[in-house]
Amino acid sequence: MTSSAPLPEPVFEDLAFPGTKLVKHRVVAYNNSILVEALREGWSGLYADSIEHLYWIVTHRGVLRDWGQHEYTTDRYSVVYGDIEVALADGREDSPTHGQVIVVPLSAERGEGLLIPPGVWHTFRTTTDTAVLLNAKSPSYNPDNVDKVKKPINNSFGFTWSD
Repeated sequence: MTSSAPLPEPVFEDLAFPGTKLVKHRVVAYNNSILVEALREGWSGLYADSIEHLYWIVTHRGVLRDWGQHEYTTDRYSVVYGDIEVALADGREDSPTHGQVIVVPLSAERGEGLLIPPGVWHTFRTTTDTAVLLNAKSPSYNPDNVDKVKKPINNSFGFTWSD
């Protein structure tokens, strides 16, 4: 028998930076494992814009990525394997949190994701041996009009990863 009851949408928690949200996806126990819904038609909030580019990154403990910021691209991170920490620095001059830095832990087993709006600098590191990060972004990457600026990981924004 199937149910016609609507499935719950993910839960969105506002973070310290305006427009930046922690996403708690629906996690379903399934045969001694879990199933995490990352995208469903009709969800508001995280996927209000169309998704134009989808890719994943496989990364390992100890790898540090440079800071990146987009002028008009929205990143939507979902961890599909392992755990990561994302550092965010608010680069938007008109934001009340301009210049502040926060760190957001994300876990595949908790079904967590992160909405990163344009203008927010971001970097991440893996806190498990291996992690897989899925990014659903809009608009799509355009090599003829790259909208990403990078800064070195160390000492940018007065931030350094601690052990």
